Amino acid sequence: MKGFNFFFHCLGILLLAVLAAVNCVIFIFPNSFAPVGINGICTMIQDMTQISMGYLSLVVNIPLMIAAFSLLKRPLFIKTTVYIFSFSIATVCLQHLDLSAITYHTDNSTSIVLAPIASGAIHGIVYAGTLKLGGTTGGTDIIASICRHFKPYLNLMNIIFVINILIALSSYFVYGFQVEPVICSIIYAFITSSISNHLQAQEHKKIKFEIIAPDADLLCTQIAQQLHRTATVIDAQGAYSGADKKMIVCVIERQKACELEDLIAQVPGAVFFKSLVNDFS
Repeated sequence: MKGFNFFFHCLGILLLAVLAAVNCVIFIFPNSFAPVGINGICTMIQDMTQISMGYLSLVVNIPLMIAAFSLLKRPLFIKTTVYIFSFSIATVCLQHLDLSAITYHTDNSTSIVLAPIASGAIHGIVYAGTLKLGGTTGGTDIIASICRHFKPYLNLMNIIFVINILIALSSYFVYGFQVEPVICSIIYAFITSSISNHLQAQEHKKIKFEIIAPDADLLCTQIAQQLHRTATVIDAQGAYSGADKKMIVCVIERQKACELEDLIAQVPGAVFFKSLVNDFS
């Protein structure tokens, strides 16, 4: 079972890497701006030398992977390698195809801002999905792993932020001393970060119900049988009446929250409170 899971995780990472390559070819390259991370540097070098960013990404990432080989866990190393090679190969292949029919490009600056918004959103999904499957997208992620090993006290988010700002500022000189590529790079970085952080945060969000019900045992049985979830019963006491009560605590996925509310509504005299919690189990 673990072997199958690992295979499908690698397959998922491969597909995400291909999506990232499509994203670059359709939205980023035609509109001449640099994305975040190592690929931003590779994109600028590509525009100056006409060498495919797919090759450049490999040239940069392979030494980083060799340097981090002993620092990364074997599954993480393999999945990151799958992403790096899949992205590079897909990028090179796509650049040899005629994709003009679906390429987004504007001849003026009136709608160029849509390119970093769209590409940033797509890459945010790719990045969050790759992390979810236990891999990384290489580049700055590998640099962060190396820095974390030798300098664990460093704030890695600040390091990555500085790298991205330097890439954005450098694009001013690469793309003809124009401000638009810098703005596009910043927008791309913001959208990517916002989408990936949101998706990663939502992964662990669940709803906690605190329920006061006259027949707590019956409600717990219904939760177990109909929702296939467990609950915790806590002894409680009414502050005014002093009567003994039972409080049910149940943490459940948001998709099943409405079903649990329907169950509670069927119990006369039951009241509940709910709150959003993180569940890392």
